Amino acid sequence: MTATFPGELAGRVTRHDGPDHLIISEHPLLRRFWYAACFAADVTAAPVARTVLGTRLVLWRPSPDAAVSVALDRCAHRDAPLSKGWVANCHLVCAYHGWEWDAAGQTKRIPQFPDAPHPTKSGLTMVRAQERYGLFWVCLDDDPVAGIPPAPEYGAPGWRVVPEYEFPFACTAMHLVENNFDPGHVAFVHRGTFGNPDRAELTDQLVTREPYGLLTRGQVPVDSRPGEPGATVRTTVSAVYAPFFMHLHITYPDGLQHIMLKAITPVDDTHCSLAQIVLRTDTEADRPAADILAFDVAVENEDRDMLESLPPQYPLAPHLNAHARADRNSLALRRLWTDLITGHWTPSY
Repeated sequence: MTATFPGELAGRVTRHDGPDHLIISEHPLLRRFWYAACFAADVTAAPVARTVLGTRLVLWRPSPDAAVSVALDRCAHRDAPLSKGWVANCHLVCAYHGWEWDAAGQTKRIPQFPDAPHPTKSGLTMVRAQERYGLFWVCLDDDPVAGIPPAPEYGAPGWRVVPEYEFPFACTAMHLVENNFDPGHVAFVHRGTFGNPDRAELTDQLVTREPYGLLTRGQVPVDSRPGEPGATVRTTVSAVYAPFFMHLHITYPDGLQHIMLKAITPVDDTHCSLAQIVLRTDTEADRPAADILAFDVAVENEDRDMLESLPPQYPLAPHLNAHARADRNSLALRRLWTDLITGHWTPSY
């Protein structure tokens, strides 16, 4: 169905039945989704520390060709962060007293008295994990609401993969999703890369509520594309898989297709991270991956500069801001998240 809101064109929205602000830590439901903790290539010989929804995690590979293991980053013995340790003989070793665990988090060695029985509470608290799209995904709950969002183009014939970075942001995950779903800021925030304030007019965005979240279609005039100056138009089909995963499919007039997979992970109530992967229908000879990455780093820095200057809480209630015709996407997001956290809607994908 098309998302519509009473009073939208008058500059305000009257329909709202949720909290005024969305604060992640207040909604346990958000722990039941899958989030990208890091790129798979970042977990090599040493343990890696990450924080998801305020929960400190340690990720490690018991051996170079083994699947990743994920646990709470806390030793049951004296609370030391396990991410300060190392991997030896396929075991995760705590740097404080040398205790060791296997890939399943079972205690395997206590070096001070190696032949003594292990305490019953000495095992690690493990976290569900999967590898997909070159990323390690975690779910902090044993009962996920949905699976990992789909990206059918990843690995498909005719598409090349350009892995990028984890981009840290000192803002909420909601601010970052809204920013990527908002065509109106492009001409101004990105005037140093591909936007032009003199070409700020937009066509109407068509927004629909889907079983997985939201889908929007529209066009944005731009002054360049990755590594290539020159005015053009981006026709974009943007999908938000609730709560925070984005699939942005851009088509240019010459037929080039450019997809950005944006795995946005809430670190805590005021920070998030973006693990971004680009898929394209051209080749490395057409446009080097280094050019694409340099362009996207510049774009993310422009967004970061703006987003980190906004108030730290995300204004979920529409009445807290003014809204105009260009804000249909943002209003649809606020309704989506309100319906999600109040239990009026459950996504499926």
